[in-house]
Amino acid sequence: MLSRKALRVAGKSDLSEIIARILNSSLQYGINQDLAQTSWYLRPGGALDMDKLLNAFVDFYRWHSESWLERFQYKEAGHQLLLMAFLQRILNGGGRIRREMAIGNGRTDLAVFWQDQVFTIELKMHHNARSEPDGLQQLARYMDKLGQQRGYLILFEKKSSAELPWEQRIRREVHEVDGKEVILLGM
Repeated sequence: MLSRKALRVAGKSDLSEIIARILNSSLQYGINQDLAQTSWYLRPGGALDMDKLLNAFVDFYRWHSESWLERFQYKEAGHQLLLMAFLQRILNGGGRIRREMAIGNGRTDLAVFWQDQVFTIELKMHHNARSEPDGLQQLARYMDKLGQQRGYLILFEKKSSAELPWEQRIRREVHEVDGKEVILLGM
């Protein structure tokens, strides 16, 4: 655990990173090493295959999320922390994640940096019929700010698998929004 002095020295810009790492450290190190081999998610030449990485997360999430999410009092944060732990476990070998913790500030939730690649990821809870279209538009705006033509919207279902079976909730769709490609992963 970090001391108060270490938190003061870290400064405001690093504080959100420290908080996220503290919150998800037990999750990150609880992920099976078999899934966490960075080399499995790299293309020849060393580029990160984000599609392969996020598909692995979808599979991991399907099989482990319900038991892991029980650890959190605030369930909505648990989904995001689980994704961040999964990504951090794999990207520690050469990438970084920029997490945006503030709400309503016009910035994406996650930006993943690997070598010269930037991946924009927006995280949403599926609250109602507006969640998906709002998320698509929001992500397109963020992608525009970052100069990206492709991004990912991850839509977490609030209903349990008893209410909405996994076969119905897991989906991958490609959308075009304002001339940009958005990969929607529903789970």
